[in-house]
Amino acid sequence: MTKAGSMAKTFPSLQRQNLTEQVVREIGLSIVRSEFKPGDTLASEPELSLQFQISRPVLREALKILSSKGLLESRPKTGTRVRPRADWNILDPGVIGWLFEVGPDPSFLDALCEVRLMFEPLAARLATTRATDEEIQTIEECYRRMDEGVGFPDAYIPADLAFHAAICAAAHNEILQKITATLTTSLQVSRIITSRLPGANLAAMPVHRAVMEAISRRDERAAETSMRKLVILTTDDIHRALGHEPKDG
Repeated sequence: MTKAGSMAKTFPSLQRQNLTEQVVREIGLSIVRSEFKPGDTLASEPELSLQFQISRPVLREALKILSSKGLLESRPKTGTRVRPRADWNILDPGVIGWLFEVGPDPSFLDALCEVRLMFEPLAARLATTRATDEEIQTIEECYRRMDEGVGFPDAYIPADLAFHAAICAAAHNEILQKITATLTTSLQVSRIITSRLPGANLAAMPVHRAVMEAISRRDERAAETSMRKLVILTTDDIHRALGHEPKDG
C-alpha cells in the first residue's frame, strides 16, 4: 500500500543496458508530463526497484541524478518527493530534452527569446570592437555555411548555432561565453522549431547577413540593431510555428 499523498503510477521493467539513464528518463518524463504533482511522494525504494526490476544501488543513483536536476528531493521519514517546476534546473540538457519530447513549451521558449534579446544585441555590438580579424573570418565562414545549407536543416541548424556562438566568443566576455554554452541545448530546440516553418530559414538570411556585415565593417550601432531584429524575427517565427500568441509587453 502506498503512503498518503503518493501516486499510484507504476513503471515498466527495463532492458538490461544503461539502466540508470533509463530510470532517470522514465521518472523525469513522468514528472515533466505532470503525472506527478509537486509534493507527491514516489513509491518506496523497494517498490520502485521491483517495478523497474533493478537493484537498489542503480535506483538510488537515478534518484540522485534527478535530485541534482531539481526534480526530486529525498528526506528521512518523508520519502522522495516531487519538487515544483520553479525548483527544476530548467537549463539542464536532460530537462530541456524532456520538455521538448513532451511538447514544445511556449512559456519556456518565450523566456529564452527574452533572455536572448537582453544579451545578443550587445554581444554583437561588442564584437565589432573586440573581434580579431580571425574571429570575423570565422563569423563570415559560419554565415557561408548557413547560406549553403539553408534548405537543409541538418546543415543549417549547426551552422546557425556556430554563427551566434562565434559572435558571442568575439565579444570577449567570459561570463557571456558561459551563458551561451549553458543555453546551447535550448537554442538548438528553438532552431528545430523555427526550421519547420516553410521558408523561415531563407527569410532570416538577409538579417543574418546584415549582422555579419556590420561586424565585419565594425559598425557598432548597425550590429546591435540588426541582431535585435534577428532575435525578434526568431521570436515571431516561434510563435507562428506553435500557433502561440506572444505575451503582452
